[in-house]
Amino acid sequence: MSEEREITIRIFTERTGFDMPLAGVFGGIPSGDFSPDEDEPPEDLPEEIEENNDPKEPDAPEGEAFPPEDTALSGEDSEPEKSEFFAVGKLVETENRLEIVYEESVLTGMEGSVTSIGFAKDEPGIVSMVRRGFVDTTLVFEEGKRHITIYQTPFAEFELSVCALSVQNLLLREGVINLDYVTELHGARTERCKMQITIG
Repeated sequence: MSEEREITIRIFTERTGFDMPLAGVFGGIPSGDFSPDEDEPPEDLPEEIEENNDPKEPDAPEGEAFPPEDTALSGEDSEPEKSEFFAVGKLVETENRLEIVYEESVLTGMEGSVTSIGFAKDEPGIVSMVRRGFVDTTLVFEEGKRHITIYQTPFAEFELSVCALSVQNLLLREGVINLDYVTELHGARTERCKMQITIG
């Protein structure tokens, strides 16, 4: 049995790109420079990025802890892109799980998608973000771990990995979830995102 109540949701993000075609992918549609053919990287990729696609250095398996040097994040832009989004949604609570559900808007570039952010009450350190509709994907945030996801849009489908640097889940006590994570494509960093989700 579940209980639902209407809530207001504020999502504040700071994004920093790594000079990759997919920087900003979590804002909606991939840039026009992106090729959905995963077998060959775009021709205009820098040499250092192409080296990361060397089959001798495969991506870490899903769920495997990523090495500490991955948190160095060299090459970040000095000024992150900041955005703020407000929505009316619902908080769905069951005996074992808590979920925030809301509709995306034109402001996020994902109008037509419904997003659910949730976690099991006995594992608050593992937060999932599921989007269905215009964009289809499931992101898993677990501090110190890399999780692989398929990101689907009407224009392309590609595999990304999400490496959570920090997961602070204070939703039950303070109504806030703080996420700090890095996305990767073919083992090369594309974007760092700091996200704060607040409900009221």
